[in-house]
Amino acid sequence: MAEQMLSPGDVLGFPIERIGRFGACQIVAADVENQKVTVALLDWTGELMPTLGDVTDAPRLEKNFMFWTAQEMVKNVQLPAPSRFRTIGKLPVRGTTESRSYGGWDFDNDVARQRWWNTLPTELTEAFKASVDSKETVSIPGLLHEHSGEPLQMRVGTDRFGDDAAYRITSDFRMGSLQAWPALYQVYLHAWREDLVPFLRSAPMVSELSLLEHGQREIDLSGTHLHRLAIDIDGLERLVLPKSMNTLVVHGKGAVNTFGSTDAPLVLQVVAEQGGRWIAVQANGAVPPLHGLDQARGLRTDKVSRLDLDDVAGTFPNIEYLHLFGSPGTLTGLASLSKLPKLESLWLCDLFGYAAHEFPAPDALAALTSLSLDSVPAEVAAAVRKAYKKAPRVDLSVSKPRKPEWLAENLGNPLRHWDGREGIPAPAVKKTHTAYVAALRQVREAEAVRVDDAAYADVVTRAISDFLEVIAGLNRKKRFLDTLERDEVIDAVNMLTAQLSANARAALDPLIEDALDD
Repeated sequence: MAEQMLSPGDVLGFPIERIGRFGACQIVAADVENQKVTVALLDWTGELMPTLGDVTDAPRLEKNFMFWTAQEMVKNVQLPAPSRFRTIGKLPVRGTTESRSYGGWDFDNDVARQRWWNTLPTELTEAFKASVDSKETVSIPGLLHEHSGEPLQMRVGTDRFGDDAAYRITSDFRMGSLQAWPALYQVYLHAWREDLVPFLRSAPMVSELSLLEHGQREIDLSGTHLHRLAIDIDGLERLVLPKSMNTLVVHGKGAVNTFGSTDAPLVLQVVAEQGGRWIAVQANGAVPPLHGLDQARGLRTDKVSRLDLDDVAGTFPNIEYLHLFGSPGTLTGLASLSKLPKLESLWLCDLFGYAAHEFPAPDALAALTSLSLDSVPAEVAAAVRKAYKKAPRVDLSVSKPRKPEWLAENLGNPLRHWDGREGIPAPAVKKTHTAYVAALRQVREAEAVRVDDAAYADVVTRAISDFLEVIAGLNRKKRFLDTLERDEVIDAVNMLTAQLSANARAALDPLIEDALDD
Protein backbone atom coordinates (compact mmCIF):
# COMPACT_ATOMS: atom_id res chain seq x y z
CA MET A 1 0.00 0.00 0.00
CA ALA A 2 1.37 3.45 -0.94
CA GLU A 3 2.29 5.76 1.93
CA GLN A 4 -0.22 8.54 2.62
CA MET A 5 1.09 12.07 1.89
CA LEU A 6 -0.26 14.09 4.82
CA SER A 7 -0.46 17.86 5.27
CA PRO A 8 -2.13 20.26 7.74
CA GLY A 9 -5.90 20.04 7.61
CA ASP A 10 -6.07 16.36 6.63
CA VAL A 11 -8.60 14.39 8.68
CA LEU A 12 -8.06 10.67 9.27
CA GLY A 13 -10.38 7.99 10.55
CA PHE A 14 -9.03 4.98 12.39
CA PRO A 15 -10.23 1.98 14.43
CA ILE A 16 -9.96 2.26 18.22
CA GLU A 17 -9.57 -1.45 18.83
CA ARG A 18 -9.51 -1.13 22.61
CA ILE A 19 -13.13 0.06 22.74
CA GLY A 20 -14.40 -1.54 19.53
CA ARG A 21 -15.24 1.75 17.79
CA PHE A 22 -13.78 4.20 15.27
CA GLY A 23 -12.23 7.59 15.99
CA ALA A 24 -10.88 10.57 14.08
CA CYS A 25 -7.87 12.87 14.20
CA GLN A 26 -6.55 15.85 12.27
CA ILE A 27 -3.09 16.82 11.06
CA VAL A 28 -2.52 20.32 12.44
CA ALA A 29 1.17 20.86 11.56
CA ALA A 30 3.90 19.15 9.54
CA ASP A 31 7.69 19.00 9.79
CA VAL A 32 8.55 17.88 6.27
CA GLU A 33 12.32 17.81 6.81
CA ASN A 34 12.10 15.42 9.78
CA GLN A 35 9.08 13.51 8.50
CA LYS A 36 6.95 14.34 11.54
CA VAL A 37 3.41 15.67 11.91
CA THR A 38 1.44 17.09 14.82
CA VAL A 39 -1.88 15.32 15.35
CA ALA A 40 -4.98 16.42 17.30
CA LEU A 41 -7.54 13.83 18.38
CA LEU A 42 -11.16 14.73 17.73
CA ASP A 43 -13.94 14.13 20.25
CA TRP A 44 -15.88 11.69 18.12
CA THR A 45 -16.39 7.92 18.07
CA GLY A 46 -18.74 5.78 16.01
CA GLU A 47 -19.49 2.24 15.00
CA LEU A 48 -18.26 2.82 11.41
CA MET A 49 -15.33 4.58 9.78
CA PRO A 50 -16.31 8.29 9.82
CA THR A 51 -17.10 10.43 6.83
CA LEU A 52 -15.97 14.04 6.72
CA GLY A 53 -19.52 15.12 7.45
CA ASP A 54 -19.53 13.10 10.69
CA VAL A 55 -16.64 15.08 12.17
CA THR A 56 -17.00 18.54 10.61
CA ASP A 57 -18.21 20.08 13.89
CA ALA A 58 -16.33 17.76 16.26
CA PRO A 59 -14.20 19.59 18.84
CA ARG A 60 -10.81 18.31 19.93
CA LEU A 61 -10.78 15.57 22.55
CA GLU A 62 -9.70 16.78 26.00
CA LYS A 63 -7.77 14.70 28.50
CA ASN A 64 -8.82 15.35 32.11
CA PHE A 65 -8.90 11.93 33.75
CA MET A 66 -7.34 11.38 37.17
CA PHE A 67 -4.79 14.12 37.94
CA TRP A 68 -4.71 15.62 34.45
CA THR A 69 -5.72 19.26 34.09
CA ALA A 70 -7.98 19.56 31.07
CA GLN A 71 -5.89 19.75 27.91
CA GLU A 72 -6.38 18.85 24.27
CA MET A 73 -4.89 15.55 23.11
CA VAL A 74 -2.26 16.81 20.65
CA LYS A 75 1.10 15.14 20.00
CA ASN A 76 3.96 14.85 17.53
CA VAL A 77 4.31 11.55 15.65
CA GLN A 78 6.60 10.10 13.02
CA LEU A 79 5.47 9.52 9.45
CA PRO A 80 4.19 7.47 7.78
CA ALA A 81 0.80 6.89 9.38
CA PRO A 82 -0.01 3.20 9.93
CA SER A 83 -2.18 1.61 7.25
CA ARG A 84 -5.18 1.43 9.60
CA PHE A 85 -5.47 5.26 9.37
CA ARG A 86 -7.54 6.39 6.38
CA THR A 87 -7.68 9.96 5.02
CA ILE A 88 -11.34 11.03 4.77
CA GLY A 89 -10.93 14.65 3.69
CA LYS A 90 -9.67 18.06 4.75
CA LEU A 91 -10.97 20.67 7.24
CA PRO A 92 -9.65 24.06 8.41
CA VAL A 93 -7.25 23.79 11.34
CA ARG A 94 -8.67 25.35 14.49
CA GLY A 95 -6.79 25.66 17.78
CA THR A 96 -3.15 25.18 18.73
CA THR A 97 -0.76 23.64 16.22
CA GLU A 98 2.05 22.97 18.72
CA SER A 99 2.68 20.19 21.22
CA ARG A 100 5.46 19.17 23.60
CA SER A 101 4.21 15.59 23.57
CA TYR A 102 5.93 12.98 21.39
CA GLY A 103 4.98 9.39 20.71
CA GLY A 104 3.49 6.96 18.25
CA TRP A 105 0.15 6.60 16.54
CA ASP A 106 -1.19 4.44 19.38
CA PHE A 107 -4.06 6.56 20.67
CA ASP A 108 -6.08 3.63 22.04
CA ASN A 109 -5.00 3.82 25.69
CA ASP A 110 -5.56 7.56 26.11
CA VAL A 111 -8.96 7.38 24.42
CA ALA A 112 -9.92 4.34 26.49
CA ARG A 113 -8.82 5.97 29.77
CA GLN A 114 -10.73 9.16 29.02
CA ARG A 115 -13.77 7.17 27.99
CA TRP A 116 -13.54 5.16 31.25
CA TRP A 117 -13.32 8.38 33.24
CA ASN A 118 -16.32 9.87 31.44
CA THR A 119 -18.46 6.83 32.28
CA LEU A 120 -17.74 6.93 36.03
CA PRO A 121 -20.43 8.35 38.35
CA THR A 122 -20.08 12.11 38.53
CA GLU A 123 -19.95 12.04 42.33
CA LEU A 124 -16.80 9.87 42.18
CA THR A 125 -14.91 12.01 39.69
CA GLU A 126 -15.92 15.26 41.38
CA ALA A 127 -14.88 13.90 44.80
CA PHE A 128 -11.54 12.82 43.34
CA LYS A 129 -10.80 16.25 41.83
CA ALA A 130 -12.00 18.12 44.93
CA SER A 131 -9.90 16.04 47.32
CA VAL A 132 -6.60 16.54 45.49
CA ASP A 133 -6.03 20.06 46.83
CA SER A 134 -8.16 19.75 49.96
CA LYS A 135 -6.64 20.25 53.41
CA GLU A 136 -9.44 18.29 55.08
CA THR A 137 -8.33 15.27 57.11
CA VAL A 138 -9.96 11.99 58.09
CA SER A 139 -9.03 9.07 60.34
CA ILE A 140 -9.14 5.46 59.11
CA PRO A 141 -10.04 2.80 61.72
CA GLY A 142 -7.00 0.60 62.31
CA LEU A 143 -4.38 3.12 61.17
CA LEU A 144 -2.44 4.55 64.10
CA HIS A 145 0.35 7.08 64.45
CA GLU A 146 3.66 5.23 64.28
CA HIS A 147 5.03 6.68 67.55
CA SER A 148 2.11 7.90 69.66
CA GLY A 149 -0.32 5.11 68.82
CA GLU A 150 -3.11 7.66 68.43
CA PRO A 151 -5.63 7.45 65.55
CA LEU A 152 -3.93 8.83 62.48
CA GLN A 153 -5.34 11.87 60.70
CA MET A 154 -4.66 11.78 56.96
CA ARG A 155 -5.62 14.18 54.18
CA VAL A 156 -8.71 13.10 52.25
CA GLY A 157 -6.55 13.62 49.15
CA THR A 158 -4.19 10.80 50.15
CA ASP A 159 -3.51 8.84 46.96
CA ARG A 160 -1.34 5.96 48.23
CA PHE A 161 -1.82 3.21 50.81
CA GLY A 162 1.01 0.88 51.75
CA ASP A 163 1.89 -1.54 54.52
CA ASP A 164 5.39 -0.03 54.46
CA ALA A 165 4.23 3.53 55.24
CA ALA A 166 4.87 5.56 58.39
CA TYR A 167 1.81 4.34 60.30
CA ARG A 168 0.88 1.25 62.27
CA ILE A 169 -1.78 -1.11 60.90
CA THR A 170 -3.78 -2.92 63.57
CA SER A 171 -5.73 -6.17 63.30
CA ASP A 172 -9.08 -4.35 63.08
CA PHE A 173 -8.07 -2.46 59.92
CA ARG A 174 -10.19 -3.25 56.86
CA MET A 175 -9.31 -2.32 53.28
CA GLY A 176 -12.86 -1.13 52.66
CA SER A 177 -12.37 1.78 55.06
CA LEU A 178 -9.99 3.33 52.52
CA GLN A 179 -13.07 4.47 50.58
CA ALA A 180 -12.73 7.58 52.77
CA TRP A 181 -9.82 8.63 50.53
CA PRO A 182 -11.48 9.64 47.23
CA ALA A 183 -8.14 10.17 45.45
CA LEU A 184 -6.65 6.79 46.43
CA TYR A 185 -5.34 5.04 43.34
CA GLN A 186 -2.18 3.20 44.49
CA VAL A 187 -1.95 0.24 46.89
CA TYR A 188 1.38 -1.27 47.98
CA LEU A 189 1.38 -4.51 49.98
CA HIS A 190 4.12 -6.90 51.12
CA ALA A 191 1.72 -9.57 52.36
CA TRP A 192 -1.57 -11.08 51.27
CA ARG A 193 -4.87 -9.79 52.64
CA GLU A 194 -8.16 -11.66 52.21
CA ASP A 195 -10.05 -8.37 51.92
CA LEU A 196 -7.79 -7.04 49.14
CA VAL A 197 -9.63 -8.29 46.04
CA PRO A 198 -13.16 -7.46 47.32
CA PHE A 199 -11.92 -3.93 48.05
CA LEU A 200 -10.33 -3.56 44.61
CA ARG A 201 -13.55 -4.69 42.93
CA SER A 202 -15.48 -2.00 44.81
CA ALA A 203 -12.99 0.83 44.19
CA PRO A 204 -12.96 1.97 40.54
CA MET A 205 -10.37 4.68 41.23
CA VAL A 206 -7.74 2.24 42.51
CA SER A 207 -5.82 1.54 39.34
CA GLU A 208 -2.34 0.52 40.57
CA LEU A 209 -1.35 -2.38 42.81
CA SER A 210 2.07 -3.56 43.97
CA LEU A 211 1.85 -7.00 45.59
CA LEU A 212 5.06 -8.60 46.85
CA GLU A 213 5.76 -11.57 49.16
CA HIS A 214 2.11 -12.61 48.95
CA GLY A 215 2.67 -16.38 49.26
CA GLN A 216 -0.22 -17.27 46.95
CA ARG A 217 -0.30 -19.95 44.25
CA GLU A 218 -3.31 -18.48 42.44
CA ILE A 219 -4.57 -14.88 42.31
CA ASP A 220 -7.74 -13.77 40.54
CA LEU A 221 -7.95 -10.02 39.91
CA SER A 222 -10.84 -10.17 37.44
CA GLY A 223 -13.51 -7.57 38.09
CA THR A 224 -11.02 -5.09 39.53
CA HIS A 225 -10.19 -1.79 37.83
CA LEU A 226 -6.42 -2.11 37.78
CA HIS A 227 -4.40 -0.60 34.97
CA ARG A 228 -0.98 -1.37 36.43
CA LEU A 229 0.12 -4.40 38.47
CA ALA A 230 3.56 -5.04 39.96
CA ILE A 231 3.63 -8.59 41.31
CA ASP A 232 6.04 -11.10 42.81
CA ILE A 233 5.70 -14.29 40.75
CA ASP A 234 7.76 -16.48 43.10
CA GLY A 235 5.46 -19.37 43.98
CA LEU A 236 2.68 -18.08 41.74
CA GLU A 237 1.22 -20.59 39.25
CA ARG A 238 -1.91 -18.86 37.91
CA LEU A 239 -2.79 -15.17 37.57
CA VAL A 240 -6.07 -13.77 36.24
CA LEU A 241 -5.88 -10.15 35.08
CA PRO A 242 -8.73 -7.64 34.68
CA LYS A 243 -9.82 -6.31 31.30
CA SER A 244 -8.54 -2.86 32.23
CA MET A 245 -4.88 -3.96 32.57
CA ASN A 246 -2.23 -1.94 30.70
CA THR A 247 1.07 -2.71 32.46
CA LEU A 248 2.34 -5.86 34.17
CA VAL A 249 5.58 -5.48 36.15
CA VAL A 250 7.09 -8.86 37.05
CA HIS A 251 9.32 -9.44 40.09
CA GLY A 252 10.94 -12.76 41.01
CA LYS A 253 11.72 -15.85 38.97
CA GLY A 254 8.46 -17.77 39.19
CA ALA A 255 7.22 -20.91 40.93
CA VAL A 256 9.65 -23.84 41.13
CA ASN A 257 8.77 -27.40 40.14
CA THR A 258 9.42 -29.22 43.40
CA PHE A 259 8.40 -32.61 41.97
CA GLY A 260 10.83 -32.74 39.07
CA SER A 261 14.57 -33.06 38.90
CA THR A 262 15.21 -29.45 38.00
CA ASP A 263 14.94 -26.14 39.81
CA ALA A 264 13.91 -24.35 36.61
CA PRO A 265 10.89 -22.08 37.20
CA LEU A 266 7.46 -23.23 36.11
CA VAL A 267 5.75 -21.13 33.48
CA LEU A 268 3.18 -18.85 35.09
CA GLN A 269 -0.24 -19.24 33.48
CA VAL A 270 -1.66 -15.77 32.87
CA VAL A 271 -5.30 -15.29 31.93
CA ALA A 272 -5.82 -11.99 30.11
CA GLU A 273 -8.33 -10.63 27.62
CA GLN A 274 -7.28 -11.23 24.01
CA GLY A 275 -4.01 -12.80 25.09
CA GLY A 276 -2.85 -9.57 26.74
CA ARG A 277 -3.38 -7.46 23.61
CA TRP A 278 -3.25 -4.21 25.62
CA ILE A 279 -0.63 -5.23 28.16
CA ALA A 280 2.99 -4.07 28.27
CA VAL A 281 5.30 -6.30 30.32
CA GLN A 282 8.23 -5.10 32.41
CA ALA A 283 10.85 -7.36 34.01
CA ASN A 284 14.41 -7.43 35.30
CA GLY A 285 17.27 -9.56 34.07
CA ALA A 286 15.54 -12.04 31.79
CA VAL A 287 12.45 -12.86 29.78
CA PRO A 288 9.84 -13.70 32.46
CA PRO A 289 8.44 -17.27 32.38
CA LEU A 290 4.88 -16.36 31.36
CA HIS A 291 2.29 -18.18 29.25
CA GLY A 292 -0.89 -16.56 27.98
CA LEU A 293 0.45 -13.16 26.91
CA ASP A 294 1.33 -14.02 23.33
CA GLN A 295 -0.52 -10.88 22.15
CA ALA A 296 1.21 -8.51 24.61
CA ARG A 297 1.96 -5.15 23.01
CA GLY A 298 5.40 -4.48 24.49
CA LEU A 299 8.31 -5.71 26.62
CA ARG A 300 10.83 -3.76 28.67
CA THR A 301 13.61 -5.61 30.47
CA ASP A 302 16.16 -3.87 32.70
CA LYS A 303 19.42 -5.06 34.27
CA VAL A 304 20.03 -7.62 31.54
CA SER A 305 23.13 -9.72 32.08
CA ARG A 306 22.51 -12.28 29.33
CA LEU A 307 19.45 -12.54 27.10
CA ASP A 308 18.53 -14.56 23.99
CA LEU A 309 16.15 -12.76 21.65
CA ASP A 310 14.77 -16.12 20.55
CA ASP A 311 13.21 -16.34 24.04
CA VAL A 312 11.57 -12.96 23.47
CA ALA A 313 10.13 -13.99 20.10
CA GLY A 314 8.90 -17.28 21.53
CA THR A 315 7.14 -15.72 24.53
CA PHE A 316 5.94 -12.40 23.10
CA PRO A 317 5.71 -12.85 19.30
CA ASN A 318 3.38 -9.89 18.71
CA ILE A 319 5.03 -7.09 20.64
CA GLU A 320 5.03 -3.64 19.07
CA TYR A 321 7.95 -2.35 21.12
CA LEU A 322 11.02 -3.96 22.69
CA HIS A 323 13.22 -1.97 25.08
CA LEU A 324 16.21 -3.79 26.59
CA PHE A 325 18.74 -2.29 29.02
CA GLY A 326 21.92 -4.12 30.00
CA SER A 327 23.84 -3.95 33.24
CA PRO A 328 25.85 -4.08 30.87
CA GLY A 329 24.96 -7.40 29.31
CA THR A 330 25.24 -9.82 26.42
CA LEU A 331 22.60 -10.18 23.73
CA THR A 332 22.28 -13.16 21.38
CA GLY A 333 19.84 -14.31 18.71
CA LEU A 334 19.62 -10.97 16.84
CA ALA A 335 18.11 -12.77 13.84
CA SER A 336 15.01 -13.49 15.95
CA LEU A 337 14.05 -9.82 15.73
CA SER A 338 12.71 -10.64 12.28
CA LYS A 339 10.25 -13.03 13.99
CA LEU A 340 8.49 -9.99 15.46
CA PRO A 341 6.29 -8.83 12.55
CA LYS A 342 4.60 -6.01 14.51
CA LEU A 343 7.76 -4.52 16.02
CA GLU A 344 7.57 -0.74 15.62
CA SER A 345 10.04 0.45 18.26
CA LEU A 346 13.38 -1.11 19.27
CA TRP A 347 15.72 0.29 21.93
CA LEU A 348 18.94 -1.45 22.94
CA CYS A 349 21.17 0.02 25.64
CA ASP A 350 24.42 -1.32 27.16
CA LEU A 351 24.09 -4.65 25.31
CA PHE A 352 26.93 -6.41 23.50
CA GLY A 353 28.10 -9.79 22.23
CA TYR A 354 26.86 -9.52 18.63
CA ALA A 355 28.49 -8.49 15.35
CA ALA A 356 27.39 -5.97 12.74
CA HIS A 357 26.34 -8.63 10.24
CA GLU A 358 23.91 -10.14 12.80
CA PHE A 359 21.80 -6.99 13.07
CA PRO A 360 18.71 -7.28 10.83
CA ALA A 361 18.50 -5.06 7.76
CA PRO A 362 15.61 -2.58 7.43
CA ASP A 363 13.70 -4.91 5.10
CA ALA A 364 13.70 -7.62 7.78
CA LEU A 365 11.92 -5.27 10.23
CA ALA A 366 9.15 -4.04 7.97
CA ALA A 367 7.01 -2.44 10.71
CA LEU A 368 9.88 -0.62 12.46
CA THR A 369 9.52 3.16 12.77
CA SER A 370 11.84 3.88 15.73
CA LEU A 371 15.32 2.48 16.43
CA SER A 372 17.52 3.61 19.33
CA LEU A 373 20.96 2.14 19.98
CA ASP A 374 22.68 3.51 23.07
CA SER A 375 26.05 2.10 24.15
CA VAL A 376 26.46 -0.76 21.68
CA PRO A 377 29.52 -2.19 19.85
CA ALA A 378 31.14 0.49 17.67
CA GLU A 379 31.10 -1.68 14.55
CA VAL A 380 27.38 -2.33 15.01
CA ALA A 381 26.66 1.38 15.48
CA ALA A 382 28.51 2.27 12.27
CA ALA A 383 26.86 -0.47 10.21
CA VAL A 384 23.35 0.36 11.44
CA ARG A 385 23.81 4.07 10.71
CA LYS A 386 24.80 3.24 7.16
CA ALA A 387 22.04 0.68 6.55
CA TYR A 388 19.16 2.60 8.12
CA LYS A 389 19.94 5.89 6.40
CA LYS A 390 18.28 4.22 3.44
CA ALA A 391 15.09 3.71 5.48
CA PRO A 392 13.54 7.16 6.07
CA ARG A 393 10.50 5.57 7.75
CA VAL A 394 12.74 4.71 10.73
CA ASP A 395 13.51 7.43 13.29
CA LEU A 396 17.12 6.48 14.06
CA SER A 397 19.18 7.40 17.13
CA VAL A 398 22.69 5.98 17.69
CA SER A 399 24.87 7.13 20.58
CA LYS A 400 27.86 6.02 22.67
CA PRO A 401 29.44 3.48 20.29
CA ARG A 402 31.76 1.33 22.41
CA LYS A 403 35.20 0.22 21.31
CA PRO A 404 36.80 -3.08 22.44
CA GLU A 405 38.81 -1.27 25.14
CA TRP A 406 35.63 -0.03 26.78
CA LEU A 407 34.12 -3.51 26.65
CA ALA A 408 37.14 -4.97 28.41
CA GLU A 409 36.88 -2.38 31.18
CA ASN A 410 33.14 -2.75 31.68
CA LEU A 411 31.56 -5.85 30.15
CA GLY A 412 34.55 -7.99 31.07
CA ASN A 413 34.85 -6.53 34.58
CA PRO A 414 34.16 -9.31 37.12
CA LEU A 415 33.01 -6.65 39.61
CA ARG A 416 30.36 -5.14 37.30
CA HIS A 417 27.53 -6.85 39.17
CA TRP A 418 28.36 -4.95 42.37
CA ASP A 419 26.42 -2.00 41.02
CA GLY A 420 23.01 -2.15 42.73
CA ARG A 421 23.83 -5.22 44.83
CA GLU A 422 22.41 -5.06 48.33
CA GLY A 423 25.01 -4.34 50.99
CA ILE A 424 27.57 -2.68 48.72
CA PRO A 425 27.55 1.13 49.03
CA ALA A 426 27.39 3.04 45.75
CA PRO A 427 30.61 5.02 46.49
CA ALA A 428 32.46 1.73 47.03
CA VAL A 429 31.18 0.42 43.70
CA LYS A 430 32.43 3.51 41.90
CA LYS A 431 35.86 3.45 43.55
CA THR A 432 36.45 -0.27 42.96
CA HIS A 433 35.45 0.14 39.31
CA THR A 434 37.92 3.01 38.92
CA ALA A 435 40.64 0.94 40.60
CA TYR A 436 40.00 -2.05 38.33
CA VAL A 437 40.07 0.07 35.17
CA ALA A 438 43.33 1.73 36.29
CA ALA A 439 44.93 -1.68 36.90
CA LEU A 440 43.64 -3.05 33.59
CA ARG A 441 45.09 -0.12 31.65
CA GLN A 442 48.48 -0.53 33.35
CA VAL A 443 48.50 -4.21 32.46
CA ARG A 444 47.47 -3.55 28.83
CA GLU A 445 50.17 -0.90 28.44
CA ALA A 446 52.78 -3.26 29.87
CA GLU A 447 51.67 -6.01 27.48
CA ALA A 448 52.01 -3.68 24.51
CA VAL A 449 55.73 -3.04 25.21
CA ARG A 450 56.63 -6.36 26.84
CA VAL A 451 60.16 -7.51 26.12
CA ASP A 452 61.28 -8.68 29.53
CA ASP A 453 59.15 -11.05 31.65
CA ALA A 454 60.58 -9.82 34.94
CA ALA A 455 59.86 -6.16 34.16
CA TYR A 456 56.37 -7.07 32.99
CA ALA A 457 55.74 -9.01 36.21
CA ASP A 458 56.87 -6.00 38.27
CA VAL A 459 54.35 -3.70 36.52
CA VAL A 460 51.51 -6.18 36.92
CA THR A 461 52.37 -6.79 40.58
CA ARG A 462 52.29 -3.05 41.32
CA ALA A 463 48.96 -2.73 39.49
CA ILE A 464 47.46 -5.65 41.44
CA SER A 465 48.82 -4.28 44.71
CA ASP A 466 47.25 -0.86 44.13
CA PHE A 467 43.94 -2.47 43.13
CA LEU A 468 43.83 -4.70 46.20
CA GLU A 469 44.81 -1.82 48.48
CA VAL A 470 41.71 0.09 47.35
CA ILE A 471 39.50 -2.98 47.93
CA ALA A 472 40.95 -3.63 51.39
CA GLY A 473 40.67 0.01 52.47
CA LEU A 474 37.03 0.25 51.43
CA ASN A 475 36.17 -3.04 53.11
CA ARG A 476 37.74 -1.95 56.41
CA LYS A 477 35.35 1.03 56.43
CA LYS A 478 32.20 -0.53 54.95
CA ARG A 479 32.58 -4.31 55.62
CA PHE A 480 30.89 -5.33 52.36
CA LEU A 481 33.06 -8.28 51.27
CA ASP A 482 31.32 -11.61 51.67
CA THR A 483 32.18 -14.98 50.09
CA LEU A 484 30.74 -14.05 46.68
CA GLU A 485 32.49 -10.67 46.58
CA ARG A 486 35.82 -12.24 47.59
CA ASP A 487 35.50 -14.77 44.79
CA GLU A 488 34.78 -11.96 42.33
CA VAL A 489 37.86 -10.02 43.47
CA ILE A 490 39.93 -13.16 42.89
CA ASP A 491 38.35 -13.49 39.41
CA ALA A 492 39.38 -9.90 38.69
CA VAL A 493 42.95 -10.61 39.78
CA ASN A 494 43.04 -13.73 37.63
CA MET A 495 41.96 -11.73 34.57
CA LEU A 496 44.59 -9.09 35.20
CA THR A 497 47.32 -11.71 35.65
CA ALA A 498 46.37 -14.02 32.80
CA GLN A 499 49.70 -13.43 31.00
CA LEU A 500 51.89 -13.91 34.07
CA SER A 501 53.95 -17.02 34.58
CA ALA A 502 52.64 -19.54 37.13
CA ASN A 503 55.38 -18.62 39.60
CA ALA A 504 54.77 -14.87 39.27
CA ARG A 505 51.02 -15.42 39.77
CA ALA A 506 51.59 -17.62 42.84
CA ALA A 507 53.75 -14.89 44.35
CA LEU A 508 50.67 -12.67 44.48
CA ASP A 509 48.69 -15.01 46.75
CA PRO A 510 49.91 -13.42 50.02
CA LEU A 511 48.79 -9.99 48.74
CA ILE A 512 45.35 -11.38 47.93
CA GLU A 513 45.01 -13.11 51.31
CA ASP A 514 46.00 -9.95 53.19
CA ALA A 515 43.56 -7.79 51.22
CA LEU A 516 40.63 -10.17 51.65
CA ASP A 517 41.36 -11.12 55.26
CA ASP A 518 38.61 -10.16 57.73
